[in-house]
Formats: sequence, C-alpha cells, structure tokens
Amino acid sequence: MPGTFSDSWKLTKTSFRLIAEDRALLVFPVVAGLSILGVFALFLLGALVLLPGVENGGNAVQVDYFLGFLLFVAVYFIATFISVYCTAALIGAATLKLNGQQPTAADGWRVARARLSRLLAWAIITATVGLLIQLIASRVRGIGGMLIAGVGGASWSLITYFAIPVVMYEDQSAWASLKRSGHLFLTTFGRSLVTNLVLGLILGAGIVGAVLLGVAGLLLWAGGSVALGVILVVVAVTLVVLVALIGAAAEGIVRAALYRYATTGKIDPDLLPAAYRPGMARPFNAPLP
Repeated sequence: MPGTFSDSWKLTKTSFRLIAEDRALLVFPVVAGLSILGVFALFLLGALVLLPGVENGGNAVQVDYFLGFLLFVAVYFIATFISVYCTAALIGAATLKLNGQQPTAADGWRVARARLSRLLAWAIITATVGLLIQLIASRVRGIGGMLIAGVGGASWSLITYFAIPVVMYEDQSAWASLKRSGHLFLTTFGRSLVTNLVLGLILGAGIVGAVLLGVAGLLLWAGGSVALGVILVVVAVTLVVLVALIGAAAEGIVRAALYRYATTGKIDPDLLPAAYRPGMARPFNAPLP
C-alpha cells in the first residue's frame, strides 16, 4: 500500500509537471469544451425550431417529439465522439511527451487522426451504452433509478478507463479493447484508483476555493463594495475554468501514464530525467514501449 500511494503521488505530480512545461496540452480540453458547447447550442436552436409545432396538436406533436429525440441522439453521439477524439489526441501528445519528445498540439491531433475509424467505432459503442444505461434508469422510479444510473455509469467508466489508449496503441477491435481495458484496470486497480482520488482531491480543493471566493465576492457586492465584489466573482469564475481545463488535461496525462505503467510496469517519473536528455527523443511513429 505505501508503494501504491507513493507511485500515485508521483504520477499525479508528473501530470501537473508536464502541463507546466508544455501548455499546449491544455489545447485539447479547450477544443473539446468549446466544440461540445457549440454542438449543444445547435441542439437548442433545433429544439426552438421544433417547439412551435407542439401547439398544433395531434400528429404534429408526435412528429416533433420524434424529431426532437433524433436530434438529441445525434447531438449525444457527436458530443461523445468529440470527447473521445480530443481525449485520444491528449493521450497521444502526453505519450509522446513521456517518450522524451517535445510534441506540438498538431502531433496529438495527428496521432488521433491516424486511429480515426477505431475511435469513431469506440465512440459509437460508449455512447450507445451510455444511452441504454440512462434509458433503463429512466424506467425505474425514485432512488432505484438514480442507483442504476450512478452505479451503471461508474462501472462503465471504470471498465473502459484504458479503452482509448488500447484502441490507439494495440491492434484490437473496439469490442476487444473493452475486455483489454477491464483487464488492465484490474491489474492496476490500486494505483489507478488512488491516483485519480488524489487528483480529484487536488482539483476539488481548487473548486472549493473558487466557490468561497465567489461567495465572498457576492457578499461584498451586496454590501456595497461593488468593484471588489465584481473582481472576486470574476477571479472565482476564472479559477473554475482553469481548474476544469487543468483537471481535464491532468486526467488525460494520468491515463496515459497509468497505461504505460500497466503495459511496462514502469512509473514514468523515474524515466523522465533520462527522457529529457538530448538525443533521447524517439521518432514520431515509434511504438509505445
């Protein structure tokens, strides 16, 4: 257990260290967030177009609800693919970084683009399972439905934790990657769980700090100190955005590092000093060790 906590802390520090050294790693969650927001904005516009037909009654209502459902499913699948693709690009760039290279954001996108068909297949699978979990949960009222949604979603997240790096770096189909991902997670259960817990606690502390700043700002604003209150609120909102971006980037790096540990047994912080020595960089297309 001490070794597990020690390794988890090393992996967590590595994720923040790489972000500090290469801010390009933040590009991927930024693109993902803005793209998903854009997709949902289009969904809302489409819903507004369909809503007037509801007043007509009869068949018009059924048609509009059906079209609305199709629109929702399409948006859900597109948003899932965006998330999968951007996560793959982040993991690709992080893996190159851990291999001793100095990748640009374009390198990460290139790694993901090379596995586009597999990532698309995986996005379809994970989106379908997510919809099924929500559909089943919606059929059960009260706490039971909430438990099904929570437990089902959490279980799927754990089983598929390594699915994206497996899809990217191993010659397996999307379905076979699911089995492989579950096996890798079980073999690294302690370190995977503790690392993500440590990362979550650090990011949670940042969110709590931002909320406290925001509350203080609102109180000052209500008390008449408008300028100072506005400043604190703006700082709080900015901090929340930064924590969300850094958290998403750090989670992707941790996943890449844990996958490397699961397949090689090596903790990346022990490799980084050698990796950054001149002449140690590997060619772009070198396979993951």
